[in-house]
Amino acid sequence: MISGIAAAKDVDFSLSFNPANSKSLNFSLSNSKNVSLYLYDEKQEELFSEVIYKSNSVQKSYDLNRLESGNYYLVAESESRIEKYKIVVKEDKVTVDNAPISAITKPEYTINKNIVKLKMTDVVGDVVVSVYDTENNIYYSKSTPAVNGLIDLTFDLNPANSETYVFNVEKDGDSFSRMISLQ
Repeated sequence: MISGIAAAKDVDFSLSFNPANSKSLNFSLSNSKNVSLYLYDEKQEELFSEVIYKSNSVQKSYDLNRLESGNYYLVAESESRIEKYKIVVKEDKVTVDNAPISAITKPEYTINKNIVKLKMTDVVGDVVVSVYDTENNIYYSKSTPAVNGLIDLTFDLNPANSETYVFNVEKDGDSFSRMISLQ
């Protein structure tokens, strides 16, 4: 059994791949609470998607016989984490990398009046954080390196400038936006 595991705070999902017998993708999904699964091709066109609602363990099998030889990607996304796995389809065989080619914990926000704290854990490298208002006035835009795997930023936002701010966090091609109202 090949295994790729994501466990954020012991509440997030884990994905384990079983050996392929033909052109099928077989895997187990544990600790799944509203986990969305997407299958993409190399052109980033979605081929299939489904949501697994609250479940302790789910066995899944996707028939890939209709797919041509090439590279495909399985993306598993929960409320707090995204993982992307590479799948290679060759004639009558499917192989999956045992570790995700990308994994990111989504940003968490704490809001107290006009103070907004942004936190990300398990970060490798830099993230680009931008803060702007609904009229696209930029108040902050900076590449921020993780310190011991952590991004921890505090913003003191002025409600006189804008009552609503948009936070955008970019990491390795993934972008997470959140609109925050100070009302």
